[in-house]
Amino acid sequence: MGKPFEKTMEMVNGLAKPALELFKTMDDEDAKLFIIRLNDSIGRLEEIAAAITHQNQKVALFEFGLTPQLFYAFDCVPLCMETFPMLFTANRKEVFYEFIEAAEAAGLPSDVCSTDRCIVGAALSGEFPTNSFFVASSAPCDGTRIAYPIMKKALKVPTLFLEAPYTYEKEAAHWYGQQIKTDLIPFLEAVTGKKFDIDRFREIIEESNKAYELMLDIFDAYTVKPSPIPASISGFPYASFIASAGHPRNTESTRLFHDEVMRRVKDDIQNPFEEKHRVLWCHVQPTFDGEFFKWMEEKLGATVVTSMLSSSPILLPIDTTDIDTMLEGYAWQGLDMTMSIMRFDTNKLLEFTMKAYHQYRCDCVIVTQHVGCNSICGAAGLMRRYFHDEGVPALFIELDYNDDRVLSSEPLREQVEDFFTTIMA
Repeated sequence: MGKPFEKTMEMVNGLAKPALELFKTMDDEDAKLFIIRLNDSIGRLEEIAAAITHQNQKVALFEFGLTPQLFYAFDCVPLCMETFPMLFTANRKEVFYEFIEAAEAAGLPSDVCSTDRCIVGAALSGEFPTNSFFVASSAPCDGTRIAYPIMKKALKVPTLFLEAPYTYEKEAAHWYGQQIKTDLIPFLEAVTGKKFDIDRFREIIEESNKAYELMLDIFDAYTVKPSPIPASISGFPYASFIASAGHPRNTESTRLFHDEVMRRVKDDIQNPFEEKHRVLWCHVQPTFDGEFFKWMEEKLGATVVTSMLSSSPILLPIDTTDIDTMLEGYAWQGLDMTMSIMRFDTNKLLEFTMKAYHQYRCDCVIVTQHVGCNSICGAAGLMRRYFHDEGVPALFIELDYNDDRVLSSEPLREQVEDFFTTIMA
């Protein structure tokens, strides 16, 4: 049994910090963007590590379906659990495998999503702190409903399960917001010993609104052809928002990123490759190959300009008029974040996908059928027929987006290369 956050901080100190210093020495346009990302990630993870050593501060271990602002309002340090495996999948695969194997050794079936197996294995291995609590939602999938009860039992920490709505409209967001009001806020008051302060919450929401508006600007800039920045870094503002919305560090990181993107658009600074194809990535992207998107751009002239799950924010900033408008906006923002969108029925999913496809002026779609996701695998037949009927070139790839032992980089790249040198030629 290891110490809490031990493997994570080994990665931070052994890989992330040296990479940051290396980028600082590089005379390269894209190095500026990677410096912003690494500073943001290192600061956030060090903040969690510091909180672990202070038992009076709580670490909020939360699931997709929420964003961090409410946890900051109670002076908690948040960690979005579904983002945790990605810390290791590209650069510390042996740690990822270790966590997966710990979960399977404890009896978790191998067909459960690798994200959930990884975080369960991490919990069983002692990687998560005991001065923490879980907040989980019924969306988006069966794997999460399996994982969190196991982790609750393993860590013996307070846990709250929220019921996400199945539909996607204002009434659903209002209903979810009221559940946050009646269930989550009292839960946070109980586990932290602090009373809810609406003024503090409003202050944090206003801070996150600044970052959200910047993020909307950034993603509007991705409609520019050719794209102003490479695909390997384009998702950073969204990932940072999921992890730390409401924290001044997130706002500043997003502002720096925004300024650099706008400078490139204004000065017509283009990527050092010919953009032949603009790709919409449907569902999860492979996390185990850190050079994959760079390879796509340099080898095939294909850049991923938007992702159906992580690069298409569609909401207005949160209305801070009163507690109900704030909670409705906060609820809808959580429901709009990445995997929560998989609550859609297939027709709604396709409608959302095609809106992004046209907005970002894409010419093809890559659909990953993550083997741990029943939703996307079940929808594949309908999606194939739809794209065929609409004349949209589409590549379907079966993989585990975390685990390269299901489909490794070489055959993945072969499939993608075949698609662009035959269908898209």
